[in-house]
Amino acid sequence: MHPAINHLAQLPASERLDLVQELWDSIRESRNELSIQEWHRELVKTRLTDLDGHEEERSISRKEVWQQVDERRGS
Repeated sequence: MHPAINHLAQLPASERLDLVQELWDSIRESRNELSIQEWHRELVKTRLTDLDGHEEERSISRKEVWQQVDERRGS
């Protein structure tokens, strides 16, 4: 575990979320430094192929998304 995690864990949740976003942004900016293994490329390709032509089966409205979130939360 990174030594700074104890300090970071004490920050308010909103600040930690901001930090997570900043970390993701920095990873995206450095994506050329990351290698993607061939098995992962193949998995993504397979999943994209499976989705092609099935948009109606995977698309739901924003309202439905929030209904599912509320159901999972038990709200």
